[in-house]
Amino acid sequence: MSLDVATPTAPTIYRETRDEQYESDVDKRADLQSYLDDEENAWEEGFSDWADETALSVDDYQIALDLGYIEEFDFYWNPEGEEVEYETPEIPDDWEEKEQYAEVDSWSTVSAINEELDELGETVAGLLTDYYVEWGSERDIVETFGDQYNGRDDAMPENIREDSRYEED
Repeated sequence: MSLDVATPTAPTIYRETRDEQYESDVDKRADLQSYLDDEENAWEEGFSDWADETALSVDDYQIALDLGYIEEFDFYWNPEGEEVEYETPEIPDDWEEKEQYAEVDSWSTVSAINEELDELGETVAGLLTDYYVEWGSERDIVETFGDQYNGRDDAMPENIREDSRYEED
């Protein structure tokens, strides 16, 4: 199924006043925000990919939009996992008791919205990790290319140097 709606504005994830962040987190959020914004189009691309595959109805999407849930997405860099992660807003279990959820008519609607918004977060975070972010660690380079990743022949033992094969002839 496909959802034929306009791409909403990307969520604002870059906030300078987050207490629990380190300075490097703020810088990475600023970079992520630039990727999400129109200049880089990661949000538009991710939203479009998700909209092409989602089972969410236009009415259920409109509920999520009206609740401000698209604006509440959060994307952030996880240095341990070395990937972009996300937090998805969800309709709470006590939705029936709160007036703001008057448009929500059933548990199946709640489940559909929560599940599909999670899929949107996963799609955008995966796209950011795979195609936009280039914050790999030095450890990745060493693991990929071995101890001699810098390519300096003079740092390699004589018996491994490629040119040493030809010197013996």
